[in-house]
Amino acid sequence: MYDTILGSPGFRKGMDLYFKRHDGCAVTCDDFLAAMADANGVDLSQFGRWYSTSGTPVITYSSTFDKGLYQLSLSQNSRSDEPLLIPVAIGLLDKETGEEVVPTTVLQLKECTQTFDFPGLKGAVIPSILRNFSAPVKLVPSDGKVDESDLAVLASRDTDGFNRWDSAQKLYETAILKVINKESNDNSVDGVLETFGHTLKDEGISDDSIRAYALTLPSESAIAGAVTIIDPPAIRNARKHVKKAIANKFKGELLDAYNKLTAAIEADGDTFKVDGTSVGRRHLRNVYLSYLCSSGDEKEAAALATKHFNSATGMTDKLAAFNLLVSMSGEGEGAREDAIQKFYKDANGDPLVLNKWFACQASADLPDELDR
Repeated sequence: MYDTILGSPGFRKGMDLYFKRHDGCAVTCDDFLAAMADANGVDLSQFGRWYSTSGTPVITYSSTFDKGLYQLSLSQNSRSDEPLLIPVAIGLLDKETGEEVVPTTVLQLKECTQTFDFPGLKGAVIPSILRNFSAPVKLVPSDGKVDESDLAVLASRDTDGFNRWDSAQKLYETAILKVINKESNDNSVDGVLETFGHTLKDEGISDDSIRAYALTLPSESAIAGAVTIIDPPAIRNARKHVKKAIANKFKGELLDAYNKLTAAIEADGDTFKVDGTSVGRRHLRNVYLSYLCSSGDEKEAAALATKHFNSATGMTDKLAAFNLLVSMSGEGEGAREDAIQKFYKDANGDPLVLNKWFACQASADLPDELDR
């Protein structure tokens, strides 16, 4: 947050002064704050309230647009008796085209409620709030309603990687919750499919890890945090329902993308690389594999996962395939048993690897898992 408030040059000046004053000394958070404030000639006493405030602050927001003027109202709520200084990085996207019309701007929320004006706009806009996770807060609309069409635009078009991921997660979560609550969710699923398809094909995403995270559905534990009464089977089944819909819609595209990454990885030979590009490739390829094994075709899924498992040159790929194989039944039963035996044999008695062997089987998605 210091970097967001002061800017990178200001943060660097603060760090230089901090080390000049305290290198080799025992220090406190107050010493760090003082260095940042003194180096930049600013008063950060209000920001210092963060250090004595427990819990996660909540920011609620609402907005209006009229005659080219967009107004954004932000309200903060925390356990602090007085308002915190919260840096809120925001950008605006055109509601129709998804193009960015206002680049990232840092707003300083210093009062309980503040309204910020953005004049001179040609049409309605969608706010991209808390870009780059500018503050560790929870952001909720003031009316409690999620605008799925806005989330779809942000998840597909936002120039900020964090907000693009976060919007996709909220969109996926909304669709899953509607399945759990047995609500009509055709529009939600359509939004999910559109967002997923755009992210899958977007050539503007150069980092495979970013694409992998953007394509991954929220975890069961994350979904559990969004419901009042936690029903684990309902959460798992709803998540599987949405995942299967995605897998069947984009099966061909997912397989093509999977094969391209496989060819790129095989071109490296047997050398296991740990550079960022290679790690991203493996991550994304494993995400593709997970979807391809969720389409409902057990025989096809078992063959693909087995090939992935047998050709793995590292534990990341091996575990990704093994986790899928241990949950297979029917036409995938044979592949499941073979993988269990092979993984155990390859572990060669290593306790850490055998712990993975037990853990994967214990968490398998099978109706008779306890009996097994």
